[in-house]
Amino acid sequence: MLSRNARRSTARDLVRVLFRHKRPMLWFFALTMGSVIAALIVMPRTYVSESRLFVRMGKESVGLDPTATMSQTVPVDGSRENEINSELDILRSRVLLQDVIDKLGSDTILKGSPDGQGSIVSTLLTPVSAVVSFLTETGSISPDERAIQKLTKSITCTSARKSNVLVVKCTARDPRLAQQIADTFVNAYLLRHAKANRTSGSHEFFVEQATLLQKQLEDANEALREAKNKNSLLSIDGQRDNIQGQINAIETRILENNRSRVASNAKINALKATLSQIPEQLTAEEVTGLPNQAGDAMRNELYKLQIDEKSAAARHTEDHPGLIAMRRQVEEMKAILAEQEARRSQTTKKLNPLFQDTRRELLLAEATLASEEAEAKSLDQQLTDVKARMRDLNDNQERIADLVRRTELLETSYREYAKNREQARIDEALEGDRISNVNVVQAPTFVSKPVSPKKALMLAGGLILGALGSVILAFVMEHFDRSVKTPEEVERELGVPVLLSVPRAMRQEYQHN
Repeated sequence: MLSRNARRSTARDLVRVLFRHKRPMLWFFALTMGSVIAALIVMPRTYVSESRLFVRMGKESVGLDPTATMSQTVPVDGSRENEINSELDILRSRVLLQDVIDKLGSDTILKGSPDGQGSIVSTLLTPVSAVVSFLTETGSISPDERAIQKLTKSITCTSARKSNVLVVKCTARDPRLAQQIADTFVNAYLLRHAKANRTSGSHEFFVEQATLLQKQLEDANEALREAKNKNSLLSIDGQRDNIQGQINAIETRILENNRSRVASNAKINALKATLSQIPEQLTAEEVTGLPNQAGDAMRNELYKLQIDEKSAAARHTEDHPGLIAMRRQVEEMKAILAEQEARRSQTTKKLNPLFQDTRRELLLAEATLASEEAEAKSLDQQLTDVKARMRDLNDNQERIADLVRRTELLETSYREYAKNREQARIDEALEGDRISNVNVVQAPTFVSKPVSPKKALMLAGGLILGALGSVILAFVMEHFDRSVKTPEEVERELGVPVLLSVPRAMRQEYQHN
């Protein structure tokens, strides 16, 4: 029962404390709310512009720069998370802030207005800013550096976990300036991103190298062409196979020729032996008892000569030369006539057909042998020439093979450099047109509604602060107030019972009357 009364007395005392100090509490609450409202009125507004960038899987993610493919490459363990973090590092680099300042100017950033003119509040706060700069020793810092520090605080770049979207936010005291800074920042990032993923001067390098290799390849092809024309070949292997085929054919023909010549010699010897045993002519017919017409004619001539002798003997002497010669002629003709037969026989002969056929076959065999011997000489000469060509080919093989290898290497290198040259040209064109794997899915926004100060939050905070502060103020004032205000306090302080208590309102009314 006593504890309940005590609790009631304590609650009543609390109410009495708050009631006694209601005016200071009201004044404190009003002052707090007024300060909050004044702060809301005076405090500069902050606006935000937001842009979103989508990093898609593109050539920068899976490809290599052409200069990186000219040597052995080492596999890099990369992931999309690493790529996003790399892009965030580029976004947070100082060079982008410097690009924004070079584009907009430090005065625009520091004064917080697109036209470089500060707002009324910033103008009023200029002395305060000067004092703060003096105290913090920032007055000696250049305007660009102070603008970079301000941009560092106003621009934030974030990315959600397991997301390919980068969020760029820019805060400023003017919505147009926030949008302008964000747009300039994003454009500077796109340009830097394109340069970061490409090697400067690679196109000119590959153009120069490809031109040089093309000239060397043309010279090597010309040297190889001259060597082939000199040796009358299209390829080493083909020419070697061709010559080897010719050698094999000639050697085979030589073997056949030797066999034919041996057969022809054996045939000729056999034909000669046979021909020596065959008579050349055969007796076709023989006729006997035929008159000797020559003897009869000589006898007539002898008769005429004898007549002439008698006639000469009658006219000349015995020692006449003419008579002597005539008589000698008569004697000689008689001797000849004595040797002639009165009757003669006639024999008719003809050629032996077997002899003729054998002789004809022998002539043909000799002609065949002569042609085979001529062919043997020709084959020997051909074999000598072909083997000489083979020796020349073997002598030139190393030089031609070296030319072929050099040509093939130069052609492979030229194709590689030409391919990289085209890739570098494409990269340069992509960089010129600012085409990359980063797409602006949301351009910097223009939001006319400020993000700070937050009126509802500040009013709620002011309301809570005013209420709590006024209560605390009442208890503080009650703590320092030493006056006695209740009968209980009188009894406790004086130790005497209180017989009557007049309320303060009645006392004031009585005093008034």
